[in-house]
Amino acid sequence: MEKSIIKIKSMSFRYENDYIFKDFDLEIKPNSFVCIIGKNASGKSTLVKILEGLYPASGYINIDGYLLNNFYLKKIRRSLGVCFDNPELHFIGETVKDDLAFSLENLEYSKEEIESSIQNISKKFKLDNILEKSPSEITESEKEKVAIASSLIYNPKIIILDEAIHKLTPSDKKLVFKVLLDYKKNEKLTIILITHDLEDTLMSDRIIVLDKGKIILDDTKEKIYKDEKLEKLGFTLPFMVKLSHNLMLYDLLDRVYFDEEEAIDKLWK
Repeated sequence: MEKSIIKIKSMSFRYENDYIFKDFDLEIKPNSFVCIIGKNASGKSTLVKILEGLYPASGYINIDGYLLNNFYLKKIRRSLGVCFDNPELHFIGETVKDDLAFSLENLEYSKEEIESSIQNISKKFKLDNILEKSPSEITESEKEKVAIASSLIYNPKIIILDEAIHKLTPSDKKLVFKVLLDYKKNEKLTIILITHDLEDTLMSDRIIVLDKGKIILDDTKEKIYKDEKLEKLGFTLPFMVKLSHNLMLYDLLDRVYFDEEEAIDKLWK
């Protein structure tokens, strides 16, 4: 049986006297694409900060084969790329190029390796024309692309995007998803996306719904969107999911479709 790349057992964390998580369990398989959704105060961002070692929690937490503690934290952070919702927080250097180089310098890459890695990631994310620009000279969408590129440039095994794609333009979001899925296919990257936009979940393999520190739904997107559970919980369903449900009522579709072209092909047959 394939080992989990993230395994949490009986984790508890509280802020002052209030428990955010209590006896929380979660496992994530390697090379998967997991979306975690939930309303405000559900624990999504707190979970990310715990996994990155910013918030200490009790219980068993294993990331890429290492127990989450001070002794193994450096190794864990080598395996983990994290992007938060404010791309400004990711900028360390004076230019985009400096920022991309920062983590590689800390990992003691050679100058040649740094230059090669920057050229490679810049090509993937189409950053070539802004490498010498400062953060103040680029758009919000470009900042988010740079933050994600910086988190991928050292080839982590896991990337966590905590509301880190909502400022992307539609074309940039399409590009970012393509790059992430290429890394998933070719580098066996595990992707964890925290999002409030359910349209973004359509790219995932699995959807987890958090509510007040508890998992209330956890399944494949096909099973999650088979009925209207999420809508009953107050979420706005993705357009294609809602459309599929409506057309299924008239027997025009036989299941939920996530791809518009695939649904059109089915309707015209």
